[in-house]
Amino acid sequence: MVNLIEPIVEGLGYECVGIDYNPHPKHGCLRIYIDSENGILVEDCSKVSHQISGVLDVEDPIQGNYQLEFLLPERTDLFLK
Repeated sequence: MVNLIEPIVEGLGYECVGIDYNPHPKHGCLRIYIDSENGILVEDCSKVSHQISGVLDVEDPIQGNYQLEFLLPERTDLFLK
């Protein structure tokens, strides 16, 4: 999953700090942690989301439904990447 997502995020000028996938049959969650030198705004998350969603729809690496979230890497207690 990292090999699929990281190049897209970095190609848009952001850092892909980590990816966390929490599978669940009805409501899985894919969290992508992004950052940049200038910080992250809602517009940045929207821009990355649009690109990532398109690739995930085509490549279909996750079976079933899931929620896509973008977060700032503020929590250091998570295992990232």
